[in-house]
Amino acid sequence: MNDPHLRERNIDAIFAILDTDANGVISSDDMTAMGTRVCEQLHLAGSPAAAAIMDVYASWWEQLRADCDADGDGRISRAEFAQAWLSGDRDPQEYYSQQVGKLIDLLADTLDADGDGYIEQDEYLTLFRAMPNVDREVVLAGFAHLDADGDGRISRDEFTAGASHTFLSSDPAHPGTSILGQA
Repeated sequence: MNDPHLRERNIDAIFAILDTDANGVISSDDMTAMGTRVCEQLHLAGSPAAAAIMDVYASWWEQLRADCDADGDGRISRAEFAQAWLSGDRDPQEYYSQQVGKLIDLLADTLDADGDGYIEQDEYLTLFRAMPNVDREVVLAGFAHLDADGDGRISRDEFTAGASHTFLSSDPAHPGTSILGQA
């Protein structure tokens, strides 16, 4: 059963995360700050992985600016962000793949610190520490939804599918729609 407003709530939650200074707009500085926070939480400073993450955030910013900054002021409002993600002017899956998919793949590889193909709960929590406005209990509940077999870990594929659900799905049965507590 679809919730017609679930995707919109998730997009709003994503906007709030990316608006790191909580001033109501996303800017280049916000995207740099988000990338820096992620790298700090994952203890990647100075590494090739950190450089790759920062490059992806910079590319994402350029894509967002091109697609969302309707008035050309170098800032993206909540309305501009939502319009780009929810308008139906483009294929949502393709848009996700172009903008976020690369980052999620890179994060999945980085979060799997021991290289066993799984992201344990502690590894997952580490990422969300870079997002101070996301409640720890919400993060743990989101992890539990992704961890379908309850073994305390999620596969790389479960992580990437869950992230895509957060951006793309209106179905509360999809585990990723609850990652940010909106389902």
